[in-house]
Amino acid sequence: MVGLGAMGAATLHQARKRGLDVMGLDRHHPPHNLGSSHAETRITRLAVGEGPQYLPLVARSHEIWRELETRSGQELLHQCGGYIITETDALDERRWGDFVTATDRVANAAGIDFRVLDSAARPPTDGPGLPPRVRDLDGKRVGYEPTGGVVMAEQAIATQISLAAADGAEVRTGVTVTALEPDSDGVTVVTDHGRHRADRVVLSTGPWLPELAHPADADNLTVTRQVVYWFEVDDIATFGVDRFPFLIWAGQTIDDYLGVFPIPPGGTPALKVLGEQFSTPTDPHAVNRTVSANEIAEFHQRLVAPRIDGVSDRCVRAEVCLYTNTPDDHFLIDTMPGSDRVLLLSPCSGHGFKHSPAIGEAVAATLADQPTELDLTPFRRKGNAHLRQNGA
Repeated sequence: MVGLGAMGAATLHQARKRGLDVMGLDRHHPPHNLGSSHAETRITRLAVGEGPQYLPLVARSHEIWRELETRSGQELLHQCGGYIITETDALDERRWGDFVTATDRVANAAGIDFRVLDSAARPPTDGPGLPPRVRDLDGKRVGYEPTGGVVMAEQAIATQISLAAADGAEVRTGVTVTALEPDSDGVTVVTDHGRHRADRVVLSTGPWLPELAHPADADNLTVTRQVVYWFEVDDIATFGVDRFPFLIWAGQTIDDYLGVFPIPPGGTPALKVLGEQFSTPTDPHAVNRTVSANEIAEFHQRLVAPRIDGVSDRCVRAEVCLYTNTPDDHFLIDTMPGSDRVLLLSPCSGHGFKHSPAIGEAVAATLADQPTELDLTPFRRKGNAHLRQNGA
């Protein structure tokens, strides 16, 4: 296992659970704040408007989160509910668009509780309710999912790595893989600390993926810088997971997007918010990891202050996160061109964490030649837009 972020940690744990001899390698010391799997929490939704192919993965992931909680004693999943808010006159925007309608379509087909609300209505009384702190809902489409919530990101990764190690997996951190040399009998993994021989390799290095992937894949992956902010609030309890659901607030364009996360127990005592951008590429070595005062002020003034009351402009924490994006925003889970000994595991385009336990389970079952009900074939290259090169 090369890379021990969300996908790598999950696969390592599940592979060892099935009795496979596994080694996990990572150039850093996960969980860390240099890749794509940090910043405290991640949103999870059973009603996944990105497409019905994701629904079995997130549903199974919710079950696995609970299994991990039982075994570890860690609280990982907070099902606080969540809201999706879109403009009724949204522009044709490829990332979000009318995401309420897309989500409602998936939810209805699968029998998931997802409620589309009139723009002037307040949420149902049997849910946590859209807090009165949320402003400016006139002309908006609003959807509510009571089964959604947030997952503790770093805790989840640490738990899975720890359980894998306790079960006998070998974990080596601070080790950089410099090359993969597959042949008919296996793969030689070249590192800055020596060479290892493996029957198969799972490559799950997120933004570092282009360094080791086949050029046909690497050329079609784009790494983008995302900024996460925590702003001071006037009443922490109001924004806690027991009273405040997550918000996915998509505007007319991607520049108007706002993600809002409730404050979890033991988390940073401030409101976590973030935007998204996909136009400016970077890489994990050259990315600017400093969040400037101008960035902080502009983000709060433009997206937070007009939408949520009780949130100060004082930023108590800010971090840079990285998305690794495919051309169509869907996942890529497939063997490396030219070798079925190396499995490329998911450049996730910013929406992979909630699916990672189930993907890890499905991959581990495949490695162990065991059956799985989880279908990963929608994420292969064939019939998808991941590779533009003919015949790649």
